[in-house]
Amino acid sequence: MMETKDNAMTPIRVELPAALRALAEGRATVEARGRTVGQALADLGQRHPHLLRRILTRGGQLRPHVNLFVNEADIRHRQGLDTELDSGDVLVVVPSVAGG
Repeated sequence: MMETKDNAMTPIRVELPAALRALAEGRATVEARGRTVGQALADLGQRHPHLLRRILTRGGQLRPHVNLFVNEADIRHRQGLDTELDSGDVLVVVPSVAGG
């Protein structure tokens, strides 16, 4: 795959669960830019650092109780935070649900 400068700033939409919206000015969706999920999250964290801390650990890994989906595909079954993004992709943040 050929990398372009435009691709490095790929705009995507991030959908947030109700529990995290207060950390993003009450918004259900926000825009982020990046070539990969990790880059998009870093971009998101520039504007909403408290939100990013609820998604990633201090070491920059995805928290175990958070699931991320790119267009309905779990990033854990792809390339994790290195999963590549295309313009217009939707990144959905879903907290794990426990119970029985």
